[in-house]
Amino acid sequence: MPSIERRTFLGTLSAGVVAGFGGCSSSCPDDDTPTPSTTFGTGEADRGFDSLPGGDWPAPRFDPANTGFAPSRRPPTDAPTLRWRTTLSAPTVDGVTADVSPPAVADGRVFLTTGAGAFALSLRDGHEEWRYGDLSPATTSAGGHGATPAPPVVRSGTVYVPTADGVVALRTDDGTERWRATGVVPTASPTVADGAVFVPTGDELAALDTAGGGRRWTATTDGGSRLAVADGAVVVAGGDLRGLDAATGDRLWSSSVDPRSRPAVADGVVYVGTGEGILGAALDDGTERWLVDRGGGRTYSTPVVTPETVYAVERPGEAGEATFALDRTGDGAPDPRWCSFVGEGAVTAAAGDHAFAIQSHAGDRPTPPRLLAFTARFGEATWGYRSAEPVVSPAVLDGGVVTATRDGTVVAVGGG
Repeated sequence: MPSIERRTFLGTLSAGVVAGFGGCSSSCPDDDTPTPSTTFGTGEADRGFDSLPGGDWPAPRFDPANTGFAPSRRPPTDAPTLRWRTTLSAPTVDGVTADVSPPAVADGRVFLTTGAGAFALSLRDGHEEWRYGDLSPATTSAGGHGATPAPPVVRSGTVYVPTADGVVALRTDDGTERWRATGVVPTASPTVADGAVFVPTGDELAALDTAGGGRRWTATTDGGSRLAVADGAVVVAGGDLRGLDAATGDRLWSSSVDPRSRPAVADGVVYVGTGEGILGAALDDGTERWLVDRGGGRTYSTPVVTPETVYAVERPGEAGEATFALDRTGDGAPDPRWCSFVGEGAVTAAAGDHAFAIQSHAGDRPTPPRLLAFTARFGEATWGYRSAEPVVSPAVLDGGVVTATRDGTVVAVGGG
């Protein structure tokens, strides 16, 4: 593991100076694979949580703004243990390896979709509370590992499940159907905000009413299926980056940048990975505020944005991928603070003073840590969850973390 001194040194560099590392074999000067101080796998699980983890994680990236950051959460950091493990039926969907979606957590339940339908598990011990099998889930890209079911989204006692022919709204307590909207074919998970379910369908975006599924409006999006909703605007990343009025679907602005990730919105700024770097654009009119440019040929995972930090995985093509943490500095471009080589993966969540990265591949290690917990300040890996199968993006709670492997095994982690 690189030294704290090395990481601190990186934090003194400006974004322009860091670009000078572009010719290295790795995108990060600290190119050692992180070694967590504690690792554990799918061995013996406890009987469940003694105290139910607090908070919720209602959407794949926590909130409609897509920040990936849960405020006021204290995830397990010391002596983490496997609290429960449940295996779901996870058949293929139309012959495509689909497995299991990332989890959503709310109302004391964990919600997931597989090729067998939508599931609700008890957050306390993982037992199945209900299953809704009358659907074929929509699928979305799984980052080079085929497809995965599009995740459900929870809001106000309702779980919204994207299907191959529409959206189904189910009660969170018993899984009974509230309404079903057909005629829209989701290409990704919907976003729920402002009384509407925003459903990407490829070249269009449909806004459905949360009360009954009726269509409010439809807008063209130039292939955009990656959304963020904040402050009355829908930001869509497709062939371009554009902002739409959340109430009417009218276009507010468009930008000719080349988005390579989902957008995230915080404090009036749109954060998005592009073909040139990490872009910060004004939410109100789409104009560029700043650009972290580290040389051509680099793409970035969807940024995770906290009040102090921007996390993103840099993918420089032939060189190794690296997790970067950048300090948010007022209205200017974020400054790099630390980086860590993590193999193929992405930073998908942050809470408290930790960030969480998933690894889809980690060299020649037969059972590598698939989920890594990093400290926010220096990027030291504190613990890792080992699995032979890649894991999906986790749900981070106050005192717990829930994730799943792509073969359908759902696990919950708690503190010691």
